Amino acid sequence: MKRIFIILTVLFTLNLNVFAQDYSKINNQSNSFNYQKHNEFHKKQQNFDAMLDSRLHFTEEQKQKIYENRQCYRKEMQKTVKKMEYLSKKIKRIYLTKKSKIQADIESTPLKLELAILKQNADRMRMENRKKFEQLLDDTQKIEFEKIKQEFHNKQKEKIQKD
Repeated sequence: MKRIFIILTVLFTLNLNVFAQDYSKINNQSNSFNYQKHNEFHKKQQNFDAMLDSRLHFTEEQKQKIYENRQCYRKEMQKTVKKMEYLSKKIKRIYLTKKSKIQADIESTPLKLELAILKQNADRMRMENRKKFEQLLDDTQKIEFEKIKQEFHNKQKEKIQKD
């Protein structure tokens, strides 16, 4: 009886170790993917910023105000995004640990509502940031910025149609 118990314990321990190694590999792959995605986003952002600067011809005062606004926006948005990520992970954990989907739905509903509110706040912050940016532009820059936005929307439509 003791031998069977020891054998089962050893097998169980081995299974846990294998599972932990597999999970860490998956987690590392996920982190490297997120890092790559993060870098791609920032390259696109830098290219977009350079294009805006070359087409809108910002003054030094405008550049300074844009930079200050962006820094404030980033701080607030990072807080919101971290909360959203935390809630998303918490919701996933609930679904992984509960045996019943109904029980998981009931337990995760308040978190889902909070997440929805945070998403709305993030959208509101984006719109406010865009308005602040547009308020810094003069009339000719506003016209050119509208052209840029239209070009962007046309490119998005083309991508959707290709898919």
